[in-house]
Amino acid sequence: MWGSARGGGLHARPRPRRAVCICGAPPMGAVCMRGPAPPHPSRRCPGREAATIDRRAGEGGAGAERSEAGAARLQAPQDFWCQDTTARKMRRFLRPGHDPVRERLKRDLFQFNKTVEHGFPHQPSALGYSPFLRLMAIGTRSGAIKLYGAPGVEFMGLHEENNTVMQIHFIPDQCQLVTLLDDNSLHLWSLKQHSGASELREEHRFTLKGPPGSPPSATQVTAVLPHSSREVLYLGTESGNIFVVELPSFRVLEDRTITSEAVLQRVPEDYCNRRSCELVEALQEHPKNPDQILIGYSRGLIVLWDLQNNKVTHHFLGSQQLENLYWQRDGSKFISCHYDGSYTQWPVSSDNRHPEPLENFVPYGPFPCKAISKIYWQTTKNGLPYIIFQGGMPRASYGDRHSISVVHGSQQTAFDFTSRVIDFFIIFSSEPTAEFDDPSAMVVLAEEELVVIDLKTAGWPAVHPPYLASLHCSAITCSHHVSNIPLKLWERIISAGSKQNVHYSSMALTS
Repeated sequence: MWGSARGGGLHARPRPRRAVCICGAPPMGAVCMRGPAPPHPSRRCPGREAATIDRRAGEGGAGAERSEAGAARLQAPQDFWCQDTTARKMRRFLRPGHDPVRERLKRDLFQFNKTVEHGFPHQPSALGYSPFLRLMAIGTRSGAIKLYGAPGVEFMGLHEENNTVMQIHFIPDQCQLVTLLDDNSLHLWSLKQHSGASELREEHRFTLKGPPGSPPSATQVTAVLPHSSREVLYLGTESGNIFVVELPSFRVLEDRTITSEAVLQRVPEDYCNRRSCELVEALQEHPKNPDQILIGYSRGLIVLWDLQNNKVTHHFLGSQQLENLYWQRDGSKFISCHYDGSYTQWPVSSDNRHPEPLENFVPYGPFPCKAISKIYWQTTKNGLPYIIFQGGMPRASYGDRHSISVVHGSQQTAFDFTSRVIDFFIIFSSEPTAEFDDPSAMVVLAEEELVVIDLKTAGWPAVHPPYLASLHCSAITCSHHVSNIPLKLWERIISAGSKQNVHYSSMALTS
C-alpha cells in the first residue's frame, strides 16, 4: 500500500513507508518466529496488515480516531493468531497414536474389574434342573453357567471359549452336568470339594467329529440324552445318526452308533419313500425300561429303539413336523408336540408294533397356530393329568406373544410373559417308588426374569419374587439411599407392600 499527497495540481508520490511486523519479523510474507504463518491466502502477518492500516490514517483532524480504529482492528487478528497457534499445538498433542503413559493411566484408573456377581444372569440362553441335587442351572450367551439352590447356594463357571450355552443336562443322580455350546462342543462339569468348600469345575471337553470329508451337519449335535446308567451320553445329530459317548472320558463307542439306515430297515417301505430320518429332534429314555429309548425325527417319524438287541421294536408314523416328546410316568403312553400347534398321545404295548394315535389335539385351533416346542405330561392322584406346553397360540392374534399353557381337566390357562421364554421345567415327585408325578410348581426362564408358578394353589398364582421388579425389564436411571428411617415408617411401608402382594402365592421355595 502506498500513500499519496495533493498540492497545486501537481500530484507527487512520496517514498513508500516500510511496513514493519509488530513481532519484529521481516515483512513480505516471512514466517513469524512466534509460530507458523497465519492461515491467510496472502500469508501476510497480521502485524504488517495493522501497520498498513495505521499508515492509511495519515494526517488530519480524523487521524487520532483512525489510529484508535487501527489499534482496535490490530487486537482482533492478534488474538486470533494466538488462539489458532494454541489450537494447533493442542491438536498435535491429542492426535491419535500409541502413548504408553496414557495407556498405563487408563489401565490403572479406568479398567473394569469384576469383583462379585449375584442375581439374575445377563442374557440367559439355556436352563437345566436336577431333581436329585435340587439345583437349577442357567447358561448365558457369554459362556457362563450358574447353579442355584437353597438361599445362599450359588455356583458359577465360565467356558474358556465364551460361546453361547445351548443346552444343559445333569447326569442322573450325580454331581455332574454336561453343557452343549453353539460351536458343537460338549463340556463336563463337576461339583467337588476344595479347601473345605464346594466349587464348580470343568473336567473334560469334547467335540464330535465325523469321518474325513463328511459335512459338518453329520456331527452337529441337536439332542443330548444322559443315560440313567451314568456311563454314556446319547447324541442325536442333524444327519439322523445317534452317537454313543462314554463318560467321563468322552470316548465315542462306534460299535453302538444308531444309524438312520438301521432305523429305516423296520419302517414300512411306503413311509421310507416319502420321509427320511432327518435331524434327531428328541431323545427320551423309557421310564421303566432303561434298555429302550424313544427317538423322534423332525419329519414326524418316532421309533422305540432296543439298546440290547440294536433294533426298532415300535414305530409311530406322525403326519406333522415333530418338535418334542415326553413319556407318561408308567411308560404305557407318551405324548408328542408338533409344528402346527398340535399334540398327540400314543400308546405303547407289546401287542401292537405300529399303533395309531389315541388322541390328537389342537388346543387353540382350528386357525393356524404357532409350534408347540416343549410339552410335559404329569399324572395326579385324582386322575386328571396336567398337560403343560410352550407355544401353540394362534398366529394371527398372538404371533408375537410368549406364552406357556397349563391344561388340567376343564381348566386351561395361558401365561403370557413380557419377554421371550428360554425354557421351563416342572418340579414334581422324583421318588422312584412314587406312583404319580403330582406337580407342585412350574419354573419359567425368560430373557428378563425368572417366574415360578404355584400349581398346587387354586388359580395357579405366581410365587412372589425376592425383588421388587426385574432389573432387566427397564434401565435404571436413578437411585437414592435413605438411612435412619423411623421404625414406624418402615412398618407402614411393609404393611402397604403386603397389601399389594395378596395375589401372589404363599408357597416358599427353598430349592
